[in-house]
Amino acid sequence: MRVTVGGVNFADVGMSTGAARRTPPPFSPGVEAAGTIEALGEGVTGFAVGDRVVYWNGLPSAFAEYAVVPAWRLVKVPAGVTDEVAVALMVQGTTAHYLATDSHALKAGETCLIWAAAGGVGHLLTQIAVAKGARVVAIVGGEEKTRFARRMGAAVAIDRRERDVAEAVKEATEGLGCDAVYDSVGAATIETSLLATKRRGTCVLYGGASGPVTTVDTSLMARAGSIFFTRPGLADHLRNAEEINGRMADLFAWHLAGSLTPQFGGEYALAEVPKALTEIASGQTTGKLIIRIR
Repeated sequence: MRVTVGGVNFADVGMSTGAARRTPPPFSPGVEAAGTIEALGEGVTGFAVGDRVVYWNGLPSAFAEYAVVPAWRLVKVPAGVTDEVAVALMVQGTTAHYLATDSHALKAGETCLIWAAAGGVGHLLTQIAVAKGARVVAIVGGEEKTRFARRMGAAVAIDRRERDVAEAVKEATEGLGCDAVYDSVGAATIETSLLATKRRGTCVLYGGASGPVTTVDTSLMARAGSIFFTRPGLADHLRNAEEINGRMADLFAWHLAGSLTPQFGGEYALAEVPKALTEIASGQTTGKLIIRIR
């Protein structure tokens, strides 16, 4: 496929620095991209040259002019959806999808806590939660991100730089805690997340921006009230073409209906990939970062 836009993800940093490398160098970073099919391999059906598609490959390949992609990983991009939106909904959108539908199936009237709610996954998860009728307590860093989270629909936006998160969450939930806690930060926040979970609620650890969580204090889980704890991963929720297309169909439909609108925090040329990776690693970005190939 001829790549038009690549999507930047926090995982790209680990792959590039070697902290979480899956492919020995040299390689082109980036695991997701949108573009147009230019040629089909032998036996490939269901696609045609000229189709607009988006993919997640799991292995780096996306920040390049062309990419060779297994057909089962491709998703056709419907009319009315731009390549940029398709990329924003691929990795980070499908992550938000499984968090809100599988890790803990959010229901109307529930309250959920979302760490890094202004980030690529966080701002999409916030919108999905709101569309499902849930009340969102967003954790962000800085006044600008606080305003951003509120624009995405968060009922409460807590600036972790200004307030003690545990106390603020307790206040926002009248001491009950949240039905679901979504933690992408990891080592620095997991204890707070466990204690912020409502009795018999669910604490979901799905990232480690501050470092991996290598041990979990089960006494905190008991103290919070018989809570459930899970550590899901994207690959386990995009196992085959049917699952990939099913999640993307929901995301495309929500976007076209107006309830899910990706926000973009930066656009970079192909030569600026190092700058993009530095920016996302800083934790200061909002929304989705993209690499403009063409």
